Amino acid sequence: MTRVVGYTRAVSSDQDVAADVAVLTDAGADPVFTDDADADPRQRPGFAECLAALRPGDVLVVLSASHLSHAVAHFVSTVSGLGERGVGFRSLSEPALCTGERVDPVEVLAALEALRHRLVSVRTRAGMASAVAAGKRPGRPTVMTEDRVAMALELRNLGRPVTHIARVLGVSANSVQRALAPLRGTDGPG
Repeated sequence: MTRVVGYTRAVSSDQDVAADVAVLTDAGADPVFTDDADADPRQRPGFAECLAALRPGDVLVVLSASHLSHAVAHFVSTVSGLGERGVGFRSLSEPALCTGERVDPVEVLAALEALRHRLVSVRTRAGMASAVAAGKRPGRPTVMTEDRVAMALELRNLGRPVTHIARVLGVSANSVQRALAPLRGTDGPG
């Protein structure tokens, strides 16, 4: 009989993997190995323990390929390594990535591309959370420097419309409006 082994990891520090474990258990996984979001993606103790526990004929099941790997190349090498050991692979959310099933190569490529996008999104969110925790403002820097905001404020106090201020400063009207919005009511007409 085929043994189903589960693996999941938290993708954010505030995520509890209990729901993931329940889904994997309902899918027949026993045991289920886990890692928290703080684990280095290249050195996850739960994943290492999971790999060590797999035997030929077992099937590794995950909720999503993004829970298994930190990069598409890592995913491909991991699943290939499992296959070489006689271990199957099954993703509950990406059936096209499962081994041992007849799949359309186009579906596999589409699933890998979707995986790549999810991994980029996960890394971006993690980077933004890290920046916020470090007291930085993530995202694109504003075009409205302190000098431009001061000039915009002066022009607004002279009654000039936002479109005129934007043209004078060489920025968009939206940039001017965003910069002046927190200053409304603190100085003259607006």
